[in-house]
Parts: sequence; C-alpha cells; structure tokens
Amino acid sequence: MIQEINLSQESNNDQKVSLIIDKKNLDLTLKFIQQLNEKRIQSSNLGTLKRRVVPFFMNQFYHWAVDKRLQSVVNYLKELKKDKESQQKKFELGDLKKMFSNQQLIIQGQQQNRKQAREAWQEFLEGYAVPSVMKNPKIKCPQTKQNYINYIPLLIEELNQIFPYNKLLSKYKSPQDYYIDINANQMILFENNSLSLFDRSLK
Repeated sequence: MIQEINLSQESNNDQKVSLIIDKKNLDLTLKFIQQLNEKRIQSSNLGTLKRRVVPFFMNQFYHWAVDKRLQSVVNYLKELKKDKESQQKKFELGDLKKMFSNQQLIIQGQQQNRKQAREAWQEFLEGYAVPSVMKNPKIKCPQTKQNYINYIPLLIEELNQIFPYNKLLSKYKSPQDYYIDINANQMILFENNSLSLFDRSLK
C-alpha cells in the first residue's frame, strides 16, 4: 500500500517536501529514526557517566581508607572536602588533580599525607575499585556497573602521565550525539528502491 507523508524541514519553515512512500519503507524509516534516537540517549548517558566516574570512585576511596584505618589518607581527604565552598562538600575531579599536583603544601604534615594518599589511591584502583562497584547497592543496572568498571584502567593509566588527570574529561571523549536531520536528498537507500519523490516546492 502506498501512503503519502509530509516532512517539514525546521531549518526553513517555508520549505516543504512531499513524499510518496511504500508502507514497508515507511516502517523502515521510522525504525531507522528510532535507532538514531536511541544512539542520542546512549551518548547522553555516557556523558553523564563520565562526569560521575571520578566523584564516585573518590567517595568509594574515602570509605575504603576509613575501613582500612589509613588515618593520614582520611585526614587529607577531609581537608579536601573542608576547602569546598558548596554545602554538599562532594568530591570532584578537581580534588583528584590537587592530590596529584606538584604544588608545595604549606601546612606541616600535609605533604606526607598527600604522598600517602597517592599511594593508597593506586592500591585502591588496582585491588578494590572493581569490588566497590560490584557491591554498591545504588548501582543496580548491570550495564552501568560494567561502564564504571571500564573506566578503572583509564584511571590507572593516568598515574603514568606527567600531570595525572589534568585533561581527563577531554582526553577520553564520549561518542558525539547523533542529531536527526531528515533531508529528502539524503534519505537512506531502501532495498527495493521504491521511494519516489513526487513534489518539492518552495512557498
């Protein structure tokens, strides 16, 4: 069955394209668009995950240090939180950068605490980061757990850089969003090539 559909292009409100399309190919088109929408959602989710990775692992690192009774590490992490202006006092990427910064610390004892925190962070990543994800009750989706675990080797790899975590977000880019732009000249080629353009007008 042949059906007529109208597609309006938002880039120019006066431009309209009218198409005659077979029902089968219409279904294929809609399925194709749905897949692109799913890609956009996945990309958005990955971008959100990427921003949450470091705060999540820093928080898990803090609890791990408390459980291990690494008091110097706990004290250093508490100092990082205390310096924050926000009320929530949550860890963020900037805290990890500070931990691996070469800047001299004025407060007596902080230099040694930071050194021990760096060593403990590596130990945590290599032996305890994966279990912290698997056992976390707040992460219920298996795929989300796997996505967090996939970032652990990247965090470990950064330890070998001159300035660890300095450009973490820009270095490991998520796939770009897929934007849907329906254009009559760029429609996908169907198997039976039965898509036919019968009217194209500028009004």
